[in-house]
Amino acid sequence: MFRFEKEQSVWDFNGTKIGGQPGEYPTVLGASIFYSKHEVVKDDHKGVIDKAKAEALWNRCQVLSDLTGIPHFIQIIAEYGEAFESYFSWFDSIDNKTAFLMDSSAPKALAHACKYVTEVGLAKRAIYNSINGSIPAENIEALKNSDVDAAIVLAFNPGDPSVAGREKTLVEGGVAGQAKGMIPIAEECGITRPILDTAATPLGLGSGGSYREILACKAIHGYPTGGAYHNMTVSWTWLKRWKGTSKTPSVLAEGYKGKDLLLEQMSHHYLGGMEGIKQAAWSAPDIGCNMIASTLGADLIMYGPIENVEAMITAQAYTDITVLEATRQLGIECKAESHPIFKLI
Repeated sequence: MFRFEKEQSVWDFNGTKIGGQPGEYPTVLGASIFYSKHEVVKDDHKGVIDKAKAEALWNRCQVLSDLTGIPHFIQIIAEYGEAFESYFSWFDSIDNKTAFLMDSSAPKALAHACKYVTEVGLAKRAIYNSINGSIPAENIEALKNSDVDAAIVLAFNPGDPSVAGREKTLVEGGVAGQAKGMIPIAEECGITRPILDTAATPLGLGSGGSYREILACKAIHGYPTGGAYHNMTVSWTWLKRWKGTSKTPSVLAEGYKGKDLLLEQMSHHYLGGMEGIKQAAWSAPDIGCNMIASTLGADLIMYGPIENVEAMITAQAYTDITVLEATRQLGIECKAESHPIFKLI
């Protein structure tokens, strides 16, 4: 384990602190809700949802956060401005404290979200996701004209996934036609609480740089850092074929054909038989990829679908405890009374 020579910034989101030296504060988790084809969404244009189910999901995250000491942000995803309004209104009605990420692949929807959260007084809880090489001028202006002061700042360089390439994106620019780096653009937009995202890239296409960049971001900039490392799992073609999809038979399951005794014995250890075995094969890297990031100093783990919280939060608590036990030997002391080491040990 290690400590950074660079002074580490810590941002406070209504009592949830993110950043610092490894072990000083628990890792913050980001749970995605209202993602594509999410069952709780009835109309993704207008933002009509099954409020009871959505609230039950978020309440479970909060219960587990209180139990383990691992805090949560919620990552609200929408492709339309009207949907964002509906989702923000719903979330504020059940939780008027927790920070939320505004996430969309539609720049127009994100620009609208900036204006809306400013108008209704939610801007200080909002985290823009993300400032990246493709951010249009309209969104830069929308951020400038808003009260939003927190954003995910993405270190994605499609032409050079090395640490040097990612740092060029953050500092110098020259990516996707942007003359400036992402950090200068964030500063220009009035972002005073940047969270650097190391840009998870697929296995074989620079995934190692995604992890090494955690160390670089913390050591060079001192800002809270993290990412959505589960995207590496989602983009891993071999693993998708191994588990199988609705259109593609599972390669793993094929290996069990004619091996009834093996399946019978394995089913004692995997609930649901073959389905349980396939889910375990998928979940191990889907959760484990985040633990690699955590041991390298990541402060924010955006772990994907909110339904993954059960597996994610126990793994994160385990990792945070071991990291703190190690970094204490380097003179780092925990500054959070709710850290899992105090709750679970």
